[in-house]
Amino acid sequence: MPRFDLAILARRQRNVRRSSIVLRDIVPPAVLATDLYRAVYKPVVEAWISALPRIEAEYARTIGEMTTDSAADVKAEIDTAAGEVNRLVLMLTPALREWALRVEQWQRGKWRGAVLSATGVDLQTMLGPEDVRASLETTIQWNAALVADVSDQVRQRISAAVFDGLTNRTPAREVAKTIREKTGMGRDRSVRIASDQLTKLTSALADERRREAGIDTWKWRSSHKLHYRPEHAARDGKDYTDATAPQDLPGRLPYCGCRSQAVVAFD
Repeated sequence: MPRFDLAILARRQRNVRRSSIVLRDIVPPAVLATDLYRAVYKPVVEAWISALPRIEAEYARTIGEMTTDSAADVKAEIDTAAGEVNRLVLMLTPALREWALRVEQWQRGKWRGAVLSATGVDLQTMLGPEDVRASLETTIQWNAALVADVSDQVRQRISAAVFDGLTNRTPAREVAKTIREKTGMGRDRSVRIASDQLTKLTSALADERRREAGIDTWKWRSSHKLHYRPEHAARDGKDYTDATAPQDLPGRLPYCGCRSQAVVAFD
């Protein structure tokens, strides 16, 4: 439900003669995605990288001896590393919360500036993080699950490479190279996730800010990314309302960088 009607406030502030005003497009900076990666995802990837020498050494010892319990010894080393990383994951929620609040503060400032520039209405006293708490909590909990999944996937890839190596008697040097490549895949995935999560949070915040201002109309803004969705690019610049919008809203599908741009309509 709207908390206030921006169109009415704008009329009071200025003699509006146009039928609508399109607010400035708000594009999240890549540095905020980098901040998420460095604060939350990178420590987990680096924890696995730090564990690799122990795993590699145990594999080398195991492939040299190949005793009855040798495979269990390698598994135990991987399990130990996983336990250490899992404890780290549990400690990352405060960093996640700090990042989400920083993004909210950035987005709130940009939204306030866009409204002030277009309508002359200053929303400073009307906006706060408590208004969008649900979106912030959802982002925090979802990213906690995602970073745990990144760790689990790295573990699975390392385990598969190690046990395939034991089965095929693969030299230790080759297995070491493989598991480092697998860990690198986890790092690359984390970078992509951080970028996607920034888009999803800023999209959710933009929608909430728009609705609390009583704005129902918005323009679709394509990301113009290299690997764009053709149906999304075809919507670029078109007006929608919450009732007429497609189900796949801007920024909601995986790695979609599209945005919604608020339109203040004066009936």
